[in-house]
Amino acid sequence: MRIHIIACRIFERELGYLAAKSENPVDFTWVGRGLHNEPDKLCARLCGAVDALYDQLASGELEYRPDYIALGYGLCSKAVVGIRCRDIPIVIPRTDDCIALFMGSEEKYLKEFAEVKGAYWLNSGWIEQSVRLFDGDDLKRRRWMEYAEKYGEDNADFLIETESSWEKNYSTLGFLHSEIYDSPEYLARAKEEAERKGWTLRELNEDLRLLRMLVNGTWNETEFLILKPGEAIEADYTGLKLRASGRGSEA
Repeated sequence: MRIHIIACRIFERELGYLAAKSENPVDFTWVGRGLHNEPDKLCARLCGAVDALYDQLASGELEYRPDYIALGYGLCSKAVVGIRCRDIPIVIPRTDDCIALFMGSEEKYLKEFAEVKGAYWLNSGWIEQSVRLFDGDDLKRRRWMEYAEKYGEDNADFLIETESSWEKNYSTLGFLHSEIYDSPEYLARAKEEAERKGWTLRELNEDLRLLRMLVNGTWNETEFLILKPGEAIEADYTGLKLRASGRGSEA
């Protein structure tokens, strides 16, 4: 079975390692994490990546047609909603986001979420692909000056406060240790951020179970959605996270 994975680059080390050990030939299209807060743009980028794969097959750039296209994403703020399957089946994990993939299951992710409310999670891959983890005071000050010049000082205060309001929902910074690549430098950076914000640092080990299943093609209907030709990804609110258009909530 040949699999072509379109994935966020934060998975590059883990998926690259697992693909090298898989019996399946696995090809990759990597997408930067810079659009993770802009789901509409990310969706367009992912749809474009699927289109580009077909263009490469048509031009002969890619000589082998994959049996499956797999997405290294979860629901990700609905960024995957609307991605449509042409004639190559598309596989995607039924998870909220990348952290659930790194934790090994949506069940473990939800359990951790219930036990530690207000946790913002990072790992080496996330930090490695990020110019900055959070907006520092200097950056906020520069943005405030830009807003003040355009909209006035009162509006600048409001805009900066609104942009930073999401942080009020968090009190813990989580760090996932990887058995593939675990950087002391990135852990130190996470500790510095936690101290700067007055948050508690929580450390857990990654579980590569779902990522291993993704490259090995050992998918089950409970944890993976497999699109058939003509179907598109829809959000599901029964607990499955994702469903195929036209197949109902049991898909």
